[in-house]
Amino acid sequence: MPRTSRFFNPREGYQALNQVTHSDDEDVKDLPQAKHSQTLFAWLLAITIVCTVLDFSMIFWDRFLRVDPRSASTSDELERLPFQNPYLNLEILYKNPDFKSSAHDPIINTVPVIAQVSNREHQTTFSPFQRYKSVVQSKAPTYERRLIVTNELESIAQFRVLDFGMENCSLSLTVPPRNSTEDTLYTDLGDSVVLDVWSLPARHKLDLFNLSWSKLPQPRAHIGQMNASYGKTYHMPSFQCESQSYQTFAISCSSPGCLVNVTGKDMGPSGLYMYQSQTV
Repeated sequence: MPRTSRFFNPREGYQALNQVTHSDDEDVKDLPQAKHSQTLFAWLLAITIVCTVLDFSMIFWDRFLRVDPRSASTSDELERLPFQNPYLNLEILYKNPDFKSSAHDPIINTVPVIAQVSNREHQTTFSPFQRYKSVVQSKAPTYERRLIVTNELESIAQFRVLDFGMENCSLSLTVPPRNSTEDTLYTDLGDSVVLDVWSLPARHKLDLFNLSWSKLPQPRAHIGQMNASYGKTYHMPSFQCESQSYQTFAISCSSPGCLVNVTGKDMGPSGLYMYQSQTV
């Protein structure tokens, strides 16, 4: 009897039932954690897929669709962007009556290259003259600007005005003496050549290495003449030129049978250049 009552002890059966119920409660509590883990995994998987797609899209764009910046840099769009003025409020400073400005010598403004265009072959492009000198085992361009003018060819020179307060400009031409130069001046009337000077309304930098008559800005304005003679310097009348602006000129023959071939060298007053004198 005692063995039987111990086998059917209600307290032991109740305790066993409690153990099973407790295990079920823990499983129920684990369900939200499992759902949270699944949601986090789904988000991580989605982010990974999106990043992978973006990576492959950027690779495809860079390989097949991206525009070469070197080709964009040769377009006129970049050249048309205005220069930012590096001089801030200097005009206010110089308007102060108590401020005394220093005297400055005139400066010589030269161009890196002078281009030629044909007034007969309007679509033809000429490569600007460039001479090279040997440097070690390579070659480097010499700083020379060649003014070439005939009855068919015109020379195009574009200057960018330097420095604030040096805004009184004069286009100038210096030709060495005949016995000390290889420069050529010739007309049917003698050695003194009369050149017409035109102002071109260029507000941006011209591509002088890819220039033709048809690409010149119009309309041009005749601003005077130059007398080119051996051993002499000719200065045209001065004009106001805003700092950082472009001043573009076309030089053509006025005399019949004209031939001019004058080379400007280095940074000095040689060949065609622009004189800038003080205005403040």
